[in-house]
Amino acid sequence: MIRLFFILIFSFFILNAKSFILTPEEKNWIKKQKTIRIGIDSNFAPFEFIDKEGNFKGITADYLKEMKRIINRSLDKDSKIEFDIIKNKPWNEIISMTKEHSIDMLSCIVETPQRSNYLDYTSIYLTFPMVIVTNKETGFINNIEELKGRSVAVIDNYTPHEILSKYEDIFLVKTENLTQALELVSTGKTFAHVGNLSRVSFLLKESGFQNLTISGITNYKYNFSMAVKKGDYILKNIIQKSFDAIPQEIKTSIYYKWFPLEFKEKQNYTLIWEILLGALIITLLLSFWVFKLNINIKRKTIDKEVLLEDKNWLNNSLKTAGICAWQWDLEQNKIKINPSFATLLNLGDKEIIISVKYFKSLIEEEDLSTLLTNMEKHFSNKDKAFSSILRIKTEEKHEKKMEFIGGIDKVNIFNHPKTIIGIAKEIKKD
Repeated sequence: MIRLFFILIFSFFILNAKSFILTPEEKNWIKKQKTIRIGIDSNFAPFEFIDKEGNFKGITADYLKEMKRIINRSLDKDSKIEFDIIKNKPWNEIISMTKEHSIDMLSCIVETPQRSNYLDYTSIYLTFPMVIVTNKETGFINNIEELKGRSVAVIDNYTPHEILSKYEDIFLVKTENLTQALELVSTGKTFAHVGNLSRVSFLLKESGFQNLTISGITNYKYNFSMAVKKGDYILKNIIQKSFDAIPQEIKTSIYYKWFPLEFKEKQNYTLIWEILLGALIITLLLSFWVFKLNINIKRKTIDKEVLLEDKNWLNNSLKTAGICAWQWDLEQNKIKINPSFATLLNLGDKEIIISVKYFKSLIEEEDLSTLLTNMEKHFSNKDKAFSSILRIKTEEKHEKKMEFIGGIDKVNIFNHPKTIIGIAKEIKKD
């Protein structure tokens, strides 16, 4: 139903394809060339791959099929273009053939400075984040910097290989394909693999690496384009125009064929109750406010002014009770703290956002290790909140002992924790 909804929306606004007209120069190029030799990565599902029967499959295969149809529709019968898909060759050889001009174009590639020396690119048509894959017991990896001193499996000549080569303290182990890379991580021969979110999720699901998980999202992204050999601007224009001429509803249908929306982000409201009730310091009045707010959200009748008034009232109630509230965004590496928490840390008297790195610097190293261990246990057993006693250093270097209670608030589309929320209470000395 969700997929159908998106298709209908796109169809409503864009009923017809963009016009596609070849110039005389472009028609002459096609008449002379007759065939476009296209290099693909035969082991890059679901983007492009060769199936067990030897057929070219994937999202780029479907796009190219539509592009060929659009191009040939504007040509005479005697001058139809053919697409020669170069199959069953490793990616390294495809790249070498492209450099030698024995391949005319690549259907799915990320632009890098090195590749720009021998390729010209079309506009970006797909974007996916670059993720870190580790053993499930490793826990969250905030960024690539945390891979320093570790061994990382990368696919030879893929984008992560080029990016991570800049980090002298990361030890790279090159593999021929994703399966080999994940096997190295699964068997403990390397610490992690850095790769494409969609590719990794697809293979984890298909091949059953039960002990692996996506443990972090990097700041890098895969921006996929098509590309032609350097200087071949006529072919580039033909490819770009034919792709743009694919009706949006067809592009949408192709996209969701290979990247289906299986589930959306969800929020765990019951966990909020567990945390509040478990603290034993939330008043009946505060519980009533949370209940009222949830009812209003479900009815979708919240007025902005009322919401702001309620938020201020809640913050004042929490401050009076000496309760610190926080929300940890695992993808953005940011922590939002309420005025009570900010005041305790001597950071002012208002809601602020602090970095995870700064927050960790305030916690005693031994306590931080315990906190992260408790969080990892909670991520494996999402039904129960986690609790930790932490020694916190304020800006004035005063140490405060606090009890933290928290749990998963939201998960992403791959059912991995996205945000966690909780409360904290200072433990006063007797």
